[in-house]
Amino acid sequence: MFARHIRAHWQGFVLGLVAVVTAALLPLAAGSPASAAPPQHRSGTAAPDSPSVSGDPANPRPPRGFTSHMADVNGIRMHYVMGGHGPTLVLLHGYPETWYEWHQVMPVLGEHYTVIAPDLRGSGASSAPATGYDKKTLAADVHALLVSLHRAEYVNLVGHDIGTMVAYAYAADYRGTVSHLALTEAPIPDSIVYTYPSLTSNGPGFWNFGFFSLTNGLPEATIHGHEKKWVAGFMDWLTVNKAAEDPRDVAVYAAALRDPAHLKASFEYFRAFHTDNVDVAAQGRTKLTVPVLALGGAGSLGNSVADQVRHYATNVTGAVIAGSGHWIWEEQPQRTTASLLSFLAR
Repeated sequence: MFARHIRAHWQGFVLGLVAVVTAALLPLAAGSPASAAPPQHRSGTAAPDSPSVSGDPANPRPPRGFTSHMADVNGIRMHYVMGGHGPTLVLLHGYPETWYEWHQVMPVLGEHYTVIAPDLRGSGASSAPATGYDKKTLAADVHALLVSLHRAEYVNLVGHDIGTMVAYAYAADYRGTVSHLALTEAPIPDSIVYTYPSLTSNGPGFWNFGFFSLTNGLPEATIHGHEKKWVAGFMDWLTVNKAAEDPRDVAVYAAALRDPAHLKASFEYFRAFHTDNVDVAAQGRTKLTVPVLALGGAGSLGNSVADQVRHYATNVTGAVIAGSGHWIWEEQPQRTTASLLSFLAR
């Protein structure tokens, strides 16, 4: 039933995808600047007065009151941005983003919480090893980081896109340590990921799940050297509120993909779906009892996020963010943050 519902919901959303993807990919032959690996952030990097790319998209500055750090955890080097005061609030980004996904909402959240926004394994300034992109391992990375910071208890956890999948794995594997859980704009990676059509009667569907899963090097070869065009086209496809599109955001995410290891890692999140299926089957045998907020964009997944989460949790609050596509934290930051803060205050 859920699979049929979500397929029907997405058929309307994907109209016009062909034009968007074609616009993004046709210019690839034009070329772009040479690739360069993103530099490592130094621990404690000071923040400016406001969020800024600071002329270097590969090294975006944190918002005022936040600092950038590195930690050696779970066999990787993990970058994270931290600031604010109060209970722990962890923000887990999605594809093709980094911690910078949250830069608009971090100052407001930091007024009430100590906010920690890491770059997941393989993203941003975190290291990109060859393996470990199943969501259970990514959750273990985050848990190890919080243990190192002495903040692994009473965690408020928020995920978006791939980060939602990691957040669910974290809550399922470290039960009793999560106070509130927010899952936004992505499914829990059970067998539903195999039911999204790549082509519908109304046009293309979730073509990217299959494309990203190719292991013959085609995704990497298609995008390498053309990261900015790719990120711009991909994000535009999933955006409803076009006024929210910011070329500075695109520059940050594109810079993070210019390193071949990080580009490959960005697809490994999707190539791990089979392993995730097995893990979710085990994790889901016992429903979560922690309060869960399930958010979808009105022009994207909508109510289907909450519909699925209710199969995995007993205390679910569902909501739809009006005027937004997939990128709810950037398209409607005020509405989405207000929804989160209201939920966390319960």
